[in-house]
Amino acid sequence: MNFIPVFLICFVIFVLWMFYEQRKSQNKDKEASDAFWERERMANQTRKKDISHLPILHVEESELPVFTTENESVLYYIDHIRKIIKSPMLDLSEYSNTDLKLAYGVGNFKVLCEYDENFNHFLLALTNLARACTEADLYSEAEQTFLLAFHYGSQKMTDYTSLADIYLHLEEPEKISALIRNVEDGSLPHKEALIQALEQKLMAYR
Repeated sequence: MNFIPVFLICFVIFVLWMFYEQRKSQNKDKEASDAFWERERMANQTRKKDISHLPILHVEESELPVFTTENESVLYYIDHIRKIIKSPMLDLSEYSNTDLKLAYGVGNFKVLCEYDENFNHFLLALTNLARACTEADLYSEAEQTFLLAFHYGSQKMTDYTSLADIYLHLEEPEKISALIRNVEDGSLPHKEALIQALEQKLMAYR
């Protein structure tokens, strides 16, 4: 006889608890949204600041591999890279749009985005050049290009695993071991997964 009242009481408590949790979640979402838009409002009012001290990336053409090939894809990408490195480049990947405006002013936002876009195009072009070299059996040039991409900040797992494949093709597994050590000493966001992928390639070779 008491089962139904007890059940109803439990059900009401459960509904009230669910309602409470939902309201709490909505309040947190609103607070986060309000905080975001307040920062965005402040960012859009931030005055233009001096950016002359920023570490603009300068890449010398002499750093690029020397090519003696008539392969059209390779020649296209090397020419593309030569054009890109003439433009100012900055790695601003650690900044959100709001952070960028707060740090350097809304008046610098467009030009800084262009610098960051140039940098990303540079890394992408290096990846494409390295792959074109691999397809053209220019393995030494592909290796140099991948290493140059790592030097300037490429964090793509596929770049590392593609270089490992080149080392396997050249029967130089010791270079994969060296690559693994470099990754271990670094701070890539997908570090553990990358090490595992490289180790699997090394084990498959053995």
